[in-house]
Amino acid sequence: MAALGEKNSLENLAKLKETKTKLHFYFHDNSAGKDRSVWVVAQSEITATSPTHFGLIYMVDNLMTVGPDPNSQVLGRAQGSPGFADLHNPAFALGLNFVFTEGKYKGSTISVLGRNPITEKVRELPIVGGTGVFRMARGIAITSTYYLDEATNNVILEYTLYVTHYTSV
Repeated sequence: MAALGEKNSLENLAKLKETKTKLHFYFHDNSAGKDRSVWVVAQSEITATSPTHFGLIYMVDNLMTVGPDPNSQVLGRAQGSPGFADLHNPAFALGLNFVFTEGKYKGSTISVLGRNPITEKVRELPIVGGTGVFRMARGIAITSTYYLDEATNNVILEYTLYVTHYTSV
């Protein structure tokens, strides 16, 4: 696929075919241990006393796999910044990029931006963009907590994405 900045690529954007793709994977949100992938980067002056951790912001670079086992086939990384943004209920303002480093989507990304009410069993997040195979993506990401280790706060999240994007005809 030609780079978006190339003239012929820009002229061909109108000729792309709308495609729908369903993706299913897991990511491993590790706050502790040798494979730590979650780091606190900021907090507000009320975070320590807030029942919802308001103002606590993380940066994540989580392993993304086909199955819930971290040793299952690697798809890529989930990279971004969740931050507690609700004074009354535990909920993240979440900006997250699913970066595909292996398989048929290698080199492509899907971006999610929205509210993630983490105590709800099933959450829905908007897909707001993408690159590569997922150029001009939109859709929804459905997530749930597959596993939570309360002692370490390590979490395995299950994601199903319904993506509308554009491909060459």
